[in-house]
Amino acid sequence: MKLVAFLIVGAASLSLAACDFSSNRPQTDYPDKQSQAFNVYASNCSECHAPPLPSAHPANEWPGVIERMQEHLVQRSMAPIAPKDRLVLRDYLMLHAAGE
Repeated sequence: MKLVAFLIVGAASLSLAACDFSSNRPQTDYPDKQSQAFNVYASNCSECHAPPLPSAHPANEWPGVIERMQEHLVQRSMAPIAPKDRLVLRDYLMLHAAGE
């Protein structure tokens, strides 16, 4: 009986250890949420999906991601991101990007 209880507790512990609770966290840890740059980012990148955290990519990947999203907007016949807003997005994302 003790062996069965031990196995159940052990299996439960392993199951919990395998969970990735980070995917369940609310998207509240965006940096500089009070800044104008964040507002530009949030308003331009939330029409189709939840804006990813800037730390989702290293800085050198963000310009390519922005261009790819621009292409998606054009393919969907949506208004492209204004050039000045793209610069703000790029600077915001690169400043707060993941370490390389």
